[in-house]
Amino acid sequence: MLIKSIRTAIVLLSLFFMGVLVWSVLTLALKEHRELYASYVEGDLDALSDNMASDLVAILGQPDQFFQLKTLLLRLDPYEHVKCAAVFDANWQLVDFYLGASERALPEKKRLQIKNNSPQTLGLHRQQGAIRVVKRVGDPSAELGYLVIVNDFQGPLDESAHSLMMHTLPTVLGVMLLLMLAFSAFGNRWLSPLTRLSEFARQVQKSKNYNLTIPVSGHYEVSSLTTDINNMMEEIRKESEMNQEYVALLERGKKETEYLANYDSLTGLMNRKHFINRLQELLQQATTTGKTYDLMFVGLDGFKGVNDSLGHEVGDLLLAGVAGRLLTYTPEHALVCRHGGDEFLILSESVDGKPMLDSLAAGIVSGLAQKFNVSSWEVRITASIGIARRCEQYQDIRELIRDADIAMYDAKHRGKSRFSIFDADMMAEHQRRVDIANAIVPALQNDEFCLNYQAKVTADGQPVGAEALIRWHSESLGFVSPAEFIPIAEQSGKITEITKWVIQQVCLDVRDVFVPAGIQLPVSINLSATDLKKYHLVGVIKGAFLKYDIPRGMVEFEVTEYSYLDNLDVANKFFSEISALGCKVALDDFGTGYSSLSYLTKIPIDIIKIDKQFVDNIGESHRDDALVLTIIEMAKRLGMSLCAEGVEKKEQVNFLNSYGCQVIQGYYFAKPMPLDDFVSFVQQGQKRICPA
Repeated sequence: MLIKSIRTAIVLLSLFFMGVLVWSVLTLALKEHRELYASYVEGDLDALSDNMASDLVAILGQPDQFFQLKTLLLRLDPYEHVKCAAVFDANWQLVDFYLGASERALPEKKRLQIKNNSPQTLGLHRQQGAIRVVKRVGDPSAELGYLVIVNDFQGPLDESAHSLMMHTLPTVLGVMLLLMLAFSAFGNRWLSPLTRLSEFARQVQKSKNYNLTIPVSGHYEVSSLTTDINNMMEEIRKESEMNQEYVALLERGKKETEYLANYDSLTGLMNRKHFINRLQELLQQATTTGKTYDLMFVGLDGFKGVNDSLGHEVGDLLLAGVAGRLLTYTPEHALVCRHGGDEFLILSESVDGKPMLDSLAAGIVSGLAQKFNVSSWEVRITASIGIARRCEQYQDIRELIRDADIAMYDAKHRGKSRFSIFDADMMAEHQRRVDIANAIVPALQNDEFCLNYQAKVTADGQPVGAEALIRWHSESLGFVSPAEFIPIAEQSGKITEITKWVIQQVCLDVRDVFVPAGIQLPVSINLSATDLKKYHLVGVIKGAFLKYDIPRGMVEFEVTEYSYLDNLDVANKFFSEISALGCKVALDDFGTGYSSLSYLTKIPIDIIKIDKQFVDNIGESHRDDALVLTIIEMAKRLGMSLCAEGVEKKEQVNFLNSYGCQVIQGYYFAKPMPLDDFVSFVQQGQKRICPA
């Protein structure tokens, strides 16, 4: 591009506009000159033609008119621009013709011709660069003839315009040159600061030094622009400093993000995603390095109880302590990961022989069993470990972790605080748990579940209530114990569907069997911790009561201490609504949880059930008896009813009765029985009190 500066552009643009202006003025001047010239020529020609037409009046029709006409027409010779003239009679017959000097100089073929017998309009007419004037000779009432004169117009006009241009153009060009020099001089003076600003901008661009400034110079907006640029540089410098700080923060944030993406923020151990990636890398390299690996799945025993009793803050600190201890008891190059919650994964190179592996696992179990000092608390916790050996033989990482998990659950099942090495038999047990979880919903649809009722009686055997206990006879799995399928249903999220079925079945039995048989005994239904979190379950209960027209007080609900305290606020709201329906609430397994007794004053409980493990110890020692008596006395003072479960001996019945335990439940009086057998049992008990 030829234009490289605003100064050149402004000068050229100014010259362009001046040229346009001069050209416009000249064009308008020439146009005005043309009109003035035309008016002058037309006026002059009109006067000439009038005079000659007057003179022709005396000539036309005379015998010697030919000589006089020639004399008259020769009077046109001084008019150099007259091209031709003609005199016609009244019938437009040519009488005489005159050619001007300019026409006579032309070849005959190019001369202007005036046709005969061609009437023409009177007056002045412009035609093909000439002016034609047609005059009548004589009065309109007595026309003698016509005079036609053609005068050249364009040629003289062009000569006049050319003369005008020749006289004015040098002056115009001189003025334009002077203006160009003036614009250039003033442009250099006014626009040179802009050039310095441009050089300054390039300098800043190259050096990246935002501390530079430029002296203020120039006039008007240029001076203001220089000041504004200096101010802008100051702002850029500040922003640059801030950006540098932000970049430093972003770098730190990036490192923190990368750390959080790969490591657990609480324990500082690898997170599951990073661990799995490293595990895959090591197992892929194992084909070339020849190394073998073992995977340990560590699950803490009773960690939830620590959270519930001491709070989540203590629980988090405990997890951090466990992580530190795992790093202490594992080999130096082992990978330790927090798998999630209270579960950890450890990948170590295979040790020589099973005894070495057993020693490593036992050391970890023993190390975690030692007390932790957490926030002024002495906390003891145990761990169960599952081990999957020869990791490099697995094609799927998920299967590897699954097998270690299965072995860990086997260790928990065998008593906790121990380790188990995965074998095929464990997979069979795991598969049974999966089969049970998958069969629950079809079992509900196919009516494979049924209810047994275990009576609650007084010390003399009089029935005062019952507990509904679910049983499952599966077509594919055979009889499945509640102790087996209830935990699986809770883990798989299907326990509430079972609870709904139990509520509907109990209400149906009450309407169709209990009420017609005259049995007005309350029936207890067990609820899990998951059930208490299902807000819609209250609606299910209300709907079942209305559908089956259940008498008020005929249905009670039992919940374990652990389930109630898992979410105290939600449970309180749930049971407040249940109590409004006339249902009593019993706290099952009392005393086996981790929380203090202070919560008893905060929850709407009507009945306390003394757990079987306390009942079994009655008569064993004074301390055991004192513990049961304390529970009984506390319930009395709180205005709560009592029910002892798991009673199997006469001595237990006598002890409980003598100290005021109102209701007894256990094999000593009745085992869980089908509905018909339970009805017969109740009716026989009623007959003993009210003989026919």
